[in-house]
Amino acid sequence: MTFLVVGVDRATLTRWHGNIPADDPAAATDIARRRAARSGIALHVAAVIGPNSSVVALSDGADAASGCGWSTGP
Repeated sequence: MTFLVVGVDRATLTRWHGNIPADDPAAATDIARRRAARSGIALHVAAVIGPNSSVVALSDGADAASGCGWSTGP
């Protein structure tokens, strides 16, 4: 499936977004960070939006960098 990943560059606060094909939100986050890094961007992911415009959020205060703790928002 395809996720819309939205974030900012940690150094410049420039906005970034990309459509990322992945199996799950954690994989989409990882792919987005690697894709941004190839362009010199230190990506801070602000949101991952899944199919049907569902926002996929972190649960239990998990760190996005860990790639775990994902759940589908209401």
